[in-house]
Amino acid sequence: MDIPFHHSTEAQPGDRGHGLGAAQADRIASNWAIYARLFEVTAGLSEDDTRRFGAEAFDRIGGFAPELAEEIEGIARGSGRATEEIAALNARTELLAARGHECSVIACMGTVTRSGDPIGVQTWDWHDELADGWMHWRIDHADGRRVDTMTEAGIVAKLGVSSAGVGLLMNILGHAQDGPPLGVPVHVLNRAVLDRSPNGVDAITMLANAPMSASSSVTIVAPDGDGGVVCTVELSPAGPGFVTPDLRGVLVHTNHFLEQPGRSGDTAVREAPNTVLRLDHAHRSMARIPDGEVDADAIVAAMDSHRGGGPGGICCHPAPGAPFGDRWRTLATVIVEPAGARMTLRRNGPCGHERLPQFAAGAAAR
Repeated sequence: MDIPFHHSTEAQPGDRGHGLGAAQADRIASNWAIYARLFEVTAGLSEDDTRRFGAEAFDRIGGFAPELAEEIEGIARGSGRATEEIAALNARTELLAARGHECSVIACMGTVTRSGDPIGVQTWDWHDELADGWMHWRIDHADGRRVDTMTEAGIVAKLGVSSAGVGLLMNILGHAQDGPPLGVPVHVLNRAVLDRSPNGVDAITMLANAPMSASSSVTIVAPDGDGGVVCTVELSPAGPGFVTPDLRGVLVHTNHFLEQPGRSGDTAVREAPNTVLRLDHAHRSMARIPDGEVDADAIVAAMDSHRGGGPGGICCHPAPGAPFGDRWRTLATVIVEPAGARMTLRRNGPCGHERLPQFAAGAAAR
């Protein structure tokens, strides 16, 4: 199945959003129906509660990035949805309060890559029911800037790369201080970084200064300077933390805090300790790849692991019989090569399979 693609060339944010909303109206409606159910099942929010939070999120977005609030209004008009619903989709991480897995990241400086340029790869683990809800959105701004983002239909961005050479990947984290009052929705923050940042250092600075109410780690990959810039900013209400590559030039991140101030309040390792196993496997797999031989295929191969079982490996598959809200699967594998402003999307995880029935039979995971 082809990955849905939309190319926006409209000069005004509202027009851009309207075009996307009209083109993706069915997919947005499906995403809203699934998320409305997730908000209720996993966070105890009725649709009225969700719309109320959506209105609050829209105000917060308008204060942080007015142009993206206009874009969200346009998406709502184009798709025939309420603005509060589209705003709630854009704040889905904040409304769900990190109830999820979501992702393993490996990013490498040019000092170890075959090309001599930095590269980042991540798996995106999310709810199986949303497997058809994501897309590739290319945005050409009037001043010549371009942003390519892998995102869920109706959400202004998730992961991506810009023509300025800024690549962005992310993982959900969990912190004891997560919760109201609502901060900047992380998906909106990511889009603003891709839109505005002229280089990797500026992107890191922008992330570090954003007030957050839900924790995430955002990894910036950029070709600035010798070997490039690779850095994860761990965002939480406690303040930003920073993770840099090892001495070789390899950075690995999963779904728990590695640095302070977030580490002391981390909640993910208790709820989902597979995050530690995924981190360990990625480190060990990358250590076996010689310097100068690291490329996208080598990194993806290093992530082809089901250690920990179907829902717990880097390559994630739903556990047999898992209920709605707990059916985790790697929906996409994303590669960013910012020196060439390239983003490559692959459906499913590194193993390439949508389902692995052998987990139901108890076969050993590799």
